[in-house]
This record gives sequence, structure tokens and C-alpha cells, in this order.
Amino acid sequence: MSIATRVLDLLTGEEPNQPRLTWYGPDDERVELSGRVLANWVTKATNMLVEECEVEPGSRVLLDVPVHWRALVWAMATWCAGGELVLPPEDAFTAGDDEDLAADDPYEPELTDDGEDEDTDDDESEFVPDETPEEPDVAVTSRASGAPSAGLVLVVALPALAMHVEDPIPSGALDAAAALMSYGDHLGYVQEPTDDDAALSGPEVAGSDGGPVRYGELAGWCREQTPASHRDEERPRVMCTPGSHTEMLAHAVAAWRAGGSLVLLGEDVDSGRFTAIAADERASVHC
Repeated sequence: MSIATRVLDLLTGEEPNQPRLTWYGPDDERVELSGRVLANWVTKATNMLVEECEVEPGSRVLLDVPVHWRALVWAMATWCAGGELVLPPEDAFTAGDDEDLAADDPYEPELTDDGEDEDTDDDESEFVPDETPEEPDVAVTSRASGAPSAGLVLVVALPALAMHVEDPIPSGALDAAAALMSYGDHLGYVQEPTDDDAALSGPEVAGSDGGPVRYGELAGWCREQTPASHRDEERPRVMCTPGSHTEMLAHAVAAWRAGGSLVLLGEDVDSGRFTAIAADERASVHC
């Protein structure tokens, strides 16, 4: 059983109706998910990844979504499906508008002014393995315009009550916000990853061997990323203002494995509200 499926069991075990994830976003948005509801979201997303996208150990799933409660859902779903979660560079959501982001897509080959691949000449194409990352099998993105290149693109909507993506969906992509609710509430067949299978990779991520974090070390890696103040605390109520996806993931997994909950603050939340939110949410730890 992978770390994600163990967390699902914990979320739906004791006190399944207690809050496990509380999100503060733009325009005073607040979303609170109980353990049962959060597990249901993750289960549906897992079933979609497995049934629609054929995600299994060895599959690479790019999480092209900013720090957000929906990003946590799709991250956990990727791990439940046994796939490798690929994180983008942390500046990917602050680099500019969608056109700029699309131009900087690391999964597209660089083109010269005449539209030809930069590394291609008239006689022979030279393969440079480290310059262009392997294209992910699946990209979960919140950008309908300028979506990254992948075998299959799933577009998600970020607003709390959104049941579909408002912007036009790219050709060949799927509106995951609309499709997700059609998938089962009970976890279907998933192929369990081995300890050596890749679980997490990205520019700011390194496992014990310098490569991806493996499933066998994922729980320990999450613990190491969290402050010592709540590594051993039971049932912590953690308020997190993460500066990166790695921090968000680590704090969430650590809190849930300890029977606790996470209060996740988006980058649009004014820092002047932090003290009041921590008091309102009775947060015992602020990261």
C-alpha cells in the first residue's frame, strides 16, 4: 500500500467528518473539506487518472497547477495511481501571461527563427538528452491557454464552485472539472508501486540518490521537509503559507499522517490576515 492510499485510509478512518483541508484563496474564498470529502475528491481523481489516462507506476504526471487545494487533490491522486508526480519550476506561475508561459514550456523543443528545431541540421539530428525533459504522459493544468505539452492534457478549474472550465479547451485536451464527477466514489483497480518506483521529481526535488524521490523514501522525505516543531506532534492543526509545491506537499502529508489537518493559504492572501486566520482556525503550527 502506497503512502497516498494509507493517507486515504486515515482520512476516512477516525472522525471522517472532521476538517482535514481548509483553503484560503483570492477574494476571501474559503473552502473546507472533511476527511471523507477530501478522500472522495482524491478517489475520483485517481479513478480518472487510471481509467482515462492509464496512469500506473512509471507514468509521469505533470502538476501544472499553482499552490491550491486542487493541486493537493491531483498530487495525492497521482500517488494513489502509482505514478511519478512531476513538479514544474516554482516560477512557472509568476513568469508572465499565458503566452509567455507557453513560450517557455520546457516540454517543447526550442525553435530557431525559421521554425526549425534548434538542434537539427541538414545532415543529422543530434540528440542532447539533458536539454529537453521527457514529455510527461499526463499534464494536469489550470491553464486552458498555453497548456504544457503532454500525451494527454487535463484542464482543471480553480474557483471553488466551478463545475467546468470557462475558457476554451485545447484540441485533444479534457475538461477535468466537468468529467471528474462521473468517476466512481470507490477506488478501482490501481497497480501498487514498488519502493524503487519514482514518486516525485522536479527542479527543486532530489531523492537520496540525487534523482526522483522514490516511493520507499517518500514518507521520510516529507517528514524532512517539515519544521521540527510539528514532525512529532499528534493531530497538528497546521497553517501553511508555502513558498513552493514541495513545502505544500510535505506539510500536507506530514499533517495527515499524524492525524491532523492543514490550513492552506494561497499567495493572494494578505499577510496582514495571517494572525487572525491562525486564531480563527485554531492553528497550532504556522509554517
